[in-house]
Amino acid sequence: MKQVFFLFSISLFAFCHSSNVTNSKSDTIVAPAVSDSLADKTAVQYPVYATDSTFFKINNQFPWLGDTIRSYIQLSTNEMVKLFVKDSSIVFMYDGYEKTDTSGYVSVRLGADIDNGEGTVFTTAEVISVDILSREIYKYDIAADSGYLWIRPQ
Repeated sequence: MKQVFFLFSISLFAFCHSSNVTNSKSDTIVAPAVSDSLADKTAVQYPVYATDSTFFKINNQFPWLGDTIRSYIQLSTNEMVKLFVKDSSIVFMYDGYEKTDTSGYVSVRLGADIDNGEGTVFTTAEVISVDILSREIYKYDIAADSGYLWIRPQ
């Protein structure tokens, strides 16, 4: 019985996740802008490429948001984000907008489209929220189910 429940849960998750992803468009593709090794002076620096993002109304409301997220991606210490940046597959998708009494927050999923053998699915590496008034970034800790302010490295 446990095996049937487990298989049903996995199948339901895969079905729901893949149907949500196939209809959505990733906002931006980010290429690595910094070489892997600081000692490697022959490495070519790659620019950050942005795809057409007119699909999202949020880009019209907050034109600075894409640059803020790309800056965070370049400085992220998350190992999965670093891996996706290294192989140039990282993208970010707006996950929603929440307005509060004092501000508003845009939720963003960082990840990559991965082929799992049955099709392409979006794999989330990290979830962040951006405060639209202060432009501060909050990281979401899945294990603790809480968010905390990201401090930009000096």
